[in-house]
Amino acid sequence: MPVSEPVLPLHVVEADGRTTVRFPAGTALSEANAEEFASQLLGLAEGKERPHLLIDLGGVSMLTSVILAKFIALNGRVRGLGGRLTLFNPNAIVHQVFKVTRLDTILEVHPFAHTIPA
Repeated sequence: MPVSEPVLPLHVVEADGRTTVRFPAGTALSEANAEEFASQLLGLAEGKERPHLLIDLGGVSMLTSVILAKFIALNGRVRGLGGRLTLFNPNAIVHQVFKVTRLDTILEVHPFAHTIPA
């Protein structure tokens, strides 16, 4: 019997040419849900002209290096479509991961929602 991947519930809101994605509190992003994570987020950008994905990391309690690689790949794909990927509202631990890995210099990461430029 095949093992199904865990369901990754996302709250998605599309408004003003932006797609905002939120995770439920306590979401762990890891190898167990990496493919589903990448597929769902890429699906939100595909077929759109100049997509702007805003990913609210407020509900994410932890993420692994595999997820960081997925963010890098997603950023490249979205930019290739003429769009933009914005990560915002990470908790202190997740924000530190972006700083330590220096991915905050490659990816657009904002500590709070109100710091996102239009």
